Amino acid sequence: MPELWTYSIVFVGTFFVGAASAAAAWKILDRQAEAPETPEPTAPEAPGILRREVLSTLSVLSALLARFPYVGKLRAWLAEADMSWSAGRTVLMMLVAGAVTLNVVLALDFFPLVGSWMLAAVGAATPVFYIRRRRRKRFKEIEEQLPEALDFVSRSTVAGHSLPMSLELLSEEAGPPLSYEMRKTVDEYNLGLPMSDALLNLARRLPTVDIQFFVSAVVAQSRTGGNLHELLDNLSETIRERGTLKGQVRSMTAHGRITAVVLSLLPMVVAAAMMLVNPDYFMLVVDHPVGKTLLMMAMCGQLLAYLVIKKIADIKV
Repeated sequence: MPELWTYSIVFVGTFFVGAASAAAAWKILDRQAEAPETPEPTAPEAPGILRREVLSTLSVLSALLARFPYVGKLRAWLAEADMSWSAGRTVLMMLVAGAVTLNVVLALDFFPLVGSWMLAAVGAATPVFYIRRRRRKRFKEIEEQLPEALDFVSRSTVAGHSLPMSLELLSEEAGPPLSYEMRKTVDEYNLGLPMSDALLNLARRLPTVDIQFFVSAVVAQSRTGGNLHELLDNLSETIRERGTLKGQVRSMTAHGRITAVVLSLLPMVVAAAMMLVNPDYFMLVVDHPVGKTLLMMAMCGQLLAYLVIKKIADIKV
């Protein structure tokens, strides 16, 4: 019975630690995800026609998650990453990952108690980092498809097709993931939503700079008039030049990113070499309580240094 209470306390405690770490991660990563220099198209909240996703199939968990403000952001990330996970499933995965990580680390008896809880928090936040990675990868694929898509729409309008028909043809000809988002936009328009509102919904589903440019330009052109073909051609050329500039900046900052990786892995390589050459010498630090604390502080310092160098090398375009 005492063991049951211990595991229950560990399980619940890991959940709250994971939730706190995920909330902190959302705060930090959300500021980096949005481009502050490009305002999102301003318009009244457009009505949606898609089905509403429940937070969880478990009514108790769904009611509990509804009280947390960051669950809405988690649902938006899942939709932007095109993942079928629900918010409740993601939270349960965070809970299980954190509990398993904590029990494994405590069983190893290598890290101090504070370090074990920190690693458990990192383990609990792993699903969130995976979702963020999938989201960034999908946005990158859409940005790479967008210039060709704009050229396609431009040629289609020159041929005499309307913008909704051009977008429908694009959804059939383009590859995923852009075709999937364009199909949703066309379906919203076919079901009665104005094209401007459907495009604004597209901008909300894909909060990238290039999509914001496209939606803002098309919505402004529909209200003020002008040559849509010329507008799309200029926009396509601008996006291509921006992509070229991003590639040049990435190549110039490659040295900084490699430096961050090498400096972060070098202490681990040296420690592994010491373990192979003279294990007794290195175990003096591992077996001593103060040595464990120092090793944990060194690992935290290495992680902090990696994040600082990566932030310096991350130049926004």
